[in-house]
Amino acid sequence: MPSTTRHLSLALVLLLVFLAAALTAQRWLQHETRRLQAEAVNAKRAEAVAVLALAPQAPAAWDEAYLRQLGSALGATVRFGRADGPRSAEAGEMASLRFDLPLPGPPPAVARVSFAAPALTRLVMLQERMPIALGLLGVALLMTAVLLAASRRPAGESGPLPAADAAHAEMRDLEHLARVSVERGEALERESGARHRAEEDLQLSRTLLDQSLEERVRLGRDLHDNICQTLYAVSLTLEGVRQKVAGGGTGEAGPRLDQCIAELRRLNREVRTYLRELEPAAVHRPPFMEALDAMLAAQPWADNVRLVRNLDPEVTPLIPPGCVADAVNVLREAVSNSLRHAAGRTITVHAWRGEGSVVLAVQDDGAGFDPAVAAARGHGLANMAARAAALGGHLNVVSTPGKGTRVLLTLPVSSAP
Repeated sequence: MPSTTRHLSLALVLLLVFLAAALTAQRWLQHETRRLQAEAVNAKRAEAVAVLALAPQAPAAWDEAYLRQLGSALGATVRFGRADGPRSAEAGEMASLRFDLPLPGPPPAVARVSFAAPALTRLVMLQERMPIALGLLGVALLMTAVLLAASRRPAGESGPLPAADAAHAEMRDLEHLARVSVERGEALERESGARHRAEEDLQLSRTLLDQSLEERVRLGRDLHDNICQTLYAVSLTLEGVRQKVAGGGTGEAGPRLDQCIAELRRLNREVRTYLRELEPAAVHRPPFMEALDAMLAAQPWADNVRLVRNLDPEVTPLIPPGCVADAVNVLREAVSNSLRHAAGRTITVHAWRGEGSVVLAVQDDGAGFDPAVAAARGHGLANMAARAAALGGHLNVVSTPGKGTRVLLTLPVSSAP
């Protein structure tokens, strides 16, 4: 058994033995105190009987002065009372003792005698409190002995280190624990920093990938809406020139060929711009009306198709230069679709002022179509809607088979009332 445990067990046994002895002594002192009190009362009672036997007056004639004389003779306090009144116990409180002495006479009466407790009895009462004090003192002594035994190690005994050595060892352990905690904290901080940098790199790569995908989608829309549509228009124009040349009408062939050559040269410049990963609108941003006129002039207009311009001159300048290219491409797709598929006689281009917006529209009186079916078959309507969303506006296509088509592009403009 370890030395500390052995010392604690011994101290507990001694404490229990000491408390048992103290309780036994206290009970014996209480018994002896009651016995001495009874003997004092009996002795005082006998003395009172002897004094009353010598009293010259009958109890009925006792007055206060006579009672004081009796008390002085007995060394006590005497009171006259009726026998049927409240009785006093023979053994009184610690400070005094009391008893009742019956008196002869026709009315039953008693002499109530009270006297101070003898000095011996008071000494015994004080001794009753000694076990408590001794118990507390014994506990303090035992605890002191236990602490001293635990703080010392006998020579040649293997066991716990002394208190000073144990404190030094504990301080060394705490220092080692603190050093290990600091090192682990620094390692975790480095790992957290590396993880944070990896997350930032991943987020940057994801952003660049998203931008690359968006650029590919934009490039696809531009190739479809600009180059493909222009090549298709040039091919239709050349077809018309071939027919006129075959029919002998060469008067209009020259201007049409010049127009085709100009469009092909323009496409060559734009393709070079795409290869340099530059935005076409950033190279040359003409005003809206100039870009619209160039787009309409490049279309393969048939002789039986009439173009109507319904453009408010106060509205078109409100379109920002950065929105001109996408807006014209949306109108290009709408006009090209009308020329290729509508087979109508009139195509009208509108521009009017809305509430906080500018509305551009292309309307024809052709065959019409089902927008849901057309959206599932090609990319034209989806590209138009994507361009409108990129401009912060929205696209609305209204068409019914046999009743023509109307394409509306609404652009928010802050300066528009």
